[in-house]
Amino acid sequence: MEPAPRPAPAAYRRHLFHSRDSVPDQCSDVVWIQGDQYFCDARLSTDAAGSTHFRMGFAGRLECTDAATGEFEWIHAIAAGEAFGSADIGQLFDVPGWGLLEVGRQLDYVELWQRCSDEPGPVWEARGVDEHGTEALLVCVGDRFGLALGADTSGSRPASVHIGSRTDRGWLARYSSWSAPEPPLFSLSPRSDGRFAISWQAGELSSAPTFFDPIHPARPTHPGADNA
Repeated sequence: MEPAPRPAPAAYRRHLFHSRDSVPDQCSDVVWIQGDQYFCDARLSTDAAGSTHFRMGFAGRLECTDAATGEFEWIHAIAAGEAFGSADIGQLFDVPGWGLLEVGRQLDYVELWQRCSDEPGPVWEARGVDEHGTEALLVCVGDRFGLALGADTSGSRPASVHIGSRTDRGWLARYSSWSAPEPPLFSLSPRSDGRFAISWQAGELSSAPTFFDPIHPARPTHPGADNA
């Protein structure tokens, strides 16, 4: 197989994970939303009773570390749930007509990612900070979205990750680190000045819009940066 170029903006779902040295990954459902530069990833597990529980999620910038070998690093800017525990670096290979094979650095794991079949649609992605210093990162590809919210400065709300799709009511998070009787529903609103607003409803709780000023990513300086 040939090394993959930068993965196309899309939603991907993991179908296989195998690690050479570590304990088996107990995540039963893993979804990855990739934009042009940012990504959002959520991982859940299912218990013996069939209940699904959020385990970990993270979002940040995807950088090419070696264009010749197709190696990338998923840099975690916001993380929720269990700690990931290591750098997130691997090679990507095309699986024609299906998706991607990811091989960890030093060949310590392999993952198979199936690209979801929906039309990719337009990409809207942004990273920003509100007036209190709380970060947000979002990736919208067609009708799919990933959203990560950093911990607020007062510590009253931990960092969170949400992945879902657009509905006629708003952006519904089918995968979420929030424990709520119903999936949270978000309003995501870009503005012409580069800012964006987020509001949400989870069960009986709701929020007023919070506005975020854009954070522009620094240009990478490592080898292969021109391809990142």
